[in-house]
Amino acid sequence: MKRIVWIAAIGMMLMGCTKAPRQEADEADDKDTSAYVPSEAILRAQEKFREEKLGIFLHWGIYSLYGQGEWYMAVKNVERNHYMRAADAFYPHKFCAEDWVKAFKKGGAKYVCFTTRHHDGFSMWGTKQSNYNVVDATPYGKDILRQLADACHKEGMGLHLYYSLVDWQRDDYPMGESCRGNGKDSTAGDYDHYFEFMKAQLTELLTEYGKVDAIWFDGVWDHDKDSVKFDWRLRELYNLIHRLQPGCLVANNHHKLPLPGEDIQCFERDLPGENKGGYSEGQEVSRQLPLETCETMNWTWGYCVEDIHYKSADQLRELYKGAQEKGANLLINIGPLPSGELPEEAVEILRQGIN
Repeated sequence: MKRIVWIAAIGMMLMGCTKAPRQEADEADDKDTSAYVPSEAILRAQEKFREEKLGIFLHWGIYSLYGQGEWYMAVKNVERNHYMRAADAFYPHKFCAEDWVKAFKKGGAKYVCFTTRHHDGFSMWGTKQSNYNVVDATPYGKDILRQLADACHKEGMGLHLYYSLVDWQRDDYPMGESCRGNGKDSTAGDYDHYFEFMKAQLTELLTEYGKVDAIWFDGVWDHDKDSVKFDWRLRELYNLIHRLQPGCLVANNHHKLPLPGEDIQCFERDLPGENKGGYSEGQEVSRQLPLETCETMNWTWGYCVEDIHYKSADQLRELYKGAQEKGANLLINIGPLPSGELPEEAVEILRQGIN
């Protein structure tokens, strides 16, 4: 890292400390406040997305070791440094990305949405921005995302990447409403620094793992109750994504009408126009964008040892039918085990087919 900074500094001196034209253009794009006009590549990707109809959501990280779901740190107020210790025991020795993708295809899915980094801040790829990742911090030492991306590309399965805007671990993320009992200083935070971290990670995801069909954001709700409106600078992130991969769709699970730069409207535990799950009150349904409803096979998103109450294949088919009637894709979630296996109940449902 120091070597990279040193080389960059010499480069700036050689250029007389002026910005390259491409850099100036990139910064102008980032600050763009004009109306969003989807490119031809995005319009084609939206049509393809509408035709895919069924996707598999995967919530998987070191939280699976605790067996209490992906919000374990927040729900139980686990001190963040103690929580991190789970990384040293994460060894998913039975993980086989190709077997996963083949099982998803049997269930009728056309794309996968994988949690690259959830709210606990642990990255499931070999990011260079932090050593709190599956390659550097675990005895497993292999890039999970690399394996999954390769398997998806080999099998013609679309690849969507979930990315949390929230980080319960890092000091530079300004603490919001969630996970206030993990020992982090609530007055700390440097969003400009954290924002650069996110941009660097997103650049890795969009330049090192082949074609990515969508980036799926989550976490805007963490600052909804702030007395002063929190500026996430989302348009800058969206412009970065569209610049790095012009056909990559942007989705954001904020439970509001889509913002400029977003290409998909998400609904959590609800079909468009409904509010049975309690997340969609007052949420208008877009008439222009493709729609997607995400739901779990059982109840929790991440693996929970007590949560064995799976929906039947027939129930999921009814849910899929309801989504189709609303013009929405169904993104159905599975929480893999810490061993790297898919739960037997989920595999059986996939064998029976969802659509």
